[in-house]
Amino acid sequence: MKKIFIVLVLMGLFLTACNAVKVVTPTPDINATVQVAVEKALASLPTAIPQSTVIITVIETTPVVENKPVAEASDKQIAADVNVTTSNGWEIGELDLKDDPIVAAWLPKVLAPSPELWPTYPNVANPKVPDFQVANGVEYGQDDSPFCEQDQRCDWVIPAWHYRLISGDYKFTSPEFSYSCQNVEGQPRKGCLIVLFNVMNESYTWRDQSVDNGFTVMGRYWNGDELQWAVWGLTSHASANMLNLATMRDPTTGNVLNAGGNSANAGANCGVQPDACGTVDVMVIVHAGDRILATMHTTVSR
Repeated sequence: MKKIFIVLVLMGLFLTACNAVKVVTPTPDINATVQVAVEKALASLPTAIPQSTVIITVIETTPVVENKPVAEASDKQIAADVNVTTSNGWEIGELDLKDDPIVAAWLPKVLAPSPELWPTYPNVANPKVPDFQVANGVEYGQDDSPFCEQDQRCDWVIPAWHYRLISGDYKFTSPEFSYSCQNVEGQPRKGCLIVLFNVMNESYTWRDQSVDNGFTVMGRYWNGDELQWAVWGLTSHASANMLNLATMRDPTTGNVLNAGGNSANAGANCGVQPDACGTVDVMVIVHAGDRILATMHTTVSR
């Protein structure tokens, strides 16, 4: 009986102690949990990879937006390293002349277009320019009008040692140089004239160019060493037609091309009577195949 009493007393004391103690549930330690996961991951790695070289890093980042410059579209494009000079009223862009001293020599000799001095094409003697020799001029090849009327896109073929003259609103594009001449509705009409000279012994085709209601002549030039005469004569005579000045086929026969005044005008996109165009935008491109050597630009007025 005494033993049973002692046992009951001990049980009572035990229950009292339990009630006096508050049981606290420990809060999980996130760092400890991550550490355990890392340790387990490290333990699972192949023994060939030293555990001391493995680093697990958690980084919170914000997306970075990079502001890049946006290229602006332009109708005129020219190489960044071009050397631009002026001579006799021409703005000359020297794109690649280091291997072409002949072209570099005659470029500054080209005179500004003189429509009043070139009523004839530079394929016959010109009494108004007695120093001109036909051997330094060009042939009058096959003309074509309207030119480039399939969606206003076409290929411009320039054979070796040839020129191509084009009048009409146009867009010329190439990796080295691009230029456009176009009339705007409601503004005074201007003539658009471009002449290309291929000074290489291989023909070249400028693909996917644009001309609106154009007129073109292609032919051979005779003397590449004195090309300033051909450039001057072609741009002057074509400008004379576009400005509605009197022009003729041959001074010895007097056959009229354009009588001036109220006559039919032979100036392609300047066929607006009676004054035709008041100005002509003139662009000359000298190239050796696909390599543009130089450009020349000027404006001619009546």
